[in-house]
Amino acid sequence: MAEKNEVAQKREFTTGLSQWTNTITGLVSRDFEQNGVKYDEYSKKCAMNAMGAIFQLVQNTDKTDMSNLNTSNLREVVAQCASLKLNANAVPREVYFQLRSKQVNGQWVKMVEMGVEGDGNDALLRQFGNNVDTVYPVWLVKEGDDFTYPRRRGIEIEPAEWIPKGLSDKTVRVVYPVKLKDGTIDYLIAEREPVKTNLIAHIRNNLLNETFGICENRHKATPKQKEEIKAKKEEIMAAVRECETLEDILNCEAARPYISAAWLDTPEAMIVRKMRNNAIKKFPKNLNGMASSSLLQLDETYKASQEEIAENENSQEFVIEDESVVAESEAVEVETPEFAKE
Repeated sequence: MAEKNEVAQKREFTTGLSQWTNTITGLVSRDFEQNGVKYDEYSKKCAMNAMGAIFQLVQNTDKTDMSNLNTSNLREVVAQCASLKLNANAVPREVYFQLRSKQVNGQWVKMVEMGVEGDGNDALLRQFGNNVDTVYPVWLVKEGDDFTYPRRRGIEIEPAEWIPKGLSDKTVRVVYPVKLKDGTIDYLIAEREPVKTNLIAHIRNNLLNETFGICENRHKATPKQKEEIKAKKEEIMAAVRECETLEDILNCEAARPYISAAWLDTPEAMIVRKMRNNAIKKFPKNLNGMASSSLLQLDETYKASQEEIAENENSQEFVIEDESVVAESEAVEVETPEFAKE
């Protein structure tokens, strides 16, 4: 009996996964076509693997099923994986997913968030880096190691040097040696302390929907309540700005409730991940329109700034001084999948 139940559950899982995968990847294929971007076999594979990973995540999360997800967000995330050619089934992992509750049009829905793992950065550099021939394994330079920065003499680059000493597990910088197609070796370097910017953006993003019990949700707040909420947020951010180091921010009592478990439980891994992100970001890439948009959407600083714009939009009356100036806009109808209307 137990064996029959297990077979039935497996069949149900496979059927459900197939239905969602066929629907979402079909929509993603349409997005590629409308943007004039080739939907090649590897992009399709990345889209399918993303759906498989997201479906498994939802199945393993209590009180959550696929119908609770925001469909447009799901479509966007799968399209990001496909356009950036990030494979959720790669080993080591190139991309990860997590679920987050967010309010959309007054309703709380589950949103999928995607993040690039360390090896995903290597994949992005290999796939899209301008004139990149080879991306060598990243150097994780620890505290106490001997490290000499590369030197530039005209157009020549003297090599960086790194001697690991094994004195600490604290990574102070990451270095990507990259061979270009002309044979030149370049070094992409990111330091530890600038990750503070990533963490502060993360905290700002998590504070977005916080009301501190002042009201039910920020969309229903009165002007007075909005001012109280804003003051509370500013108090927290002021405490964060007083922190001198990353470790100080992670230990800041005011900020900790708004720092995700990934940062608090495995801080060193998260810091290294962000350093690798930051190092790759600096290198010029040859991206199509979809990939460029996808990469921008994954940037935490950009996301935080967009959330802040959304939070404050229409908060002040906008007066057109010259009434002879009229702005025209085109209304765009977005097609909604049938299953999303149910």
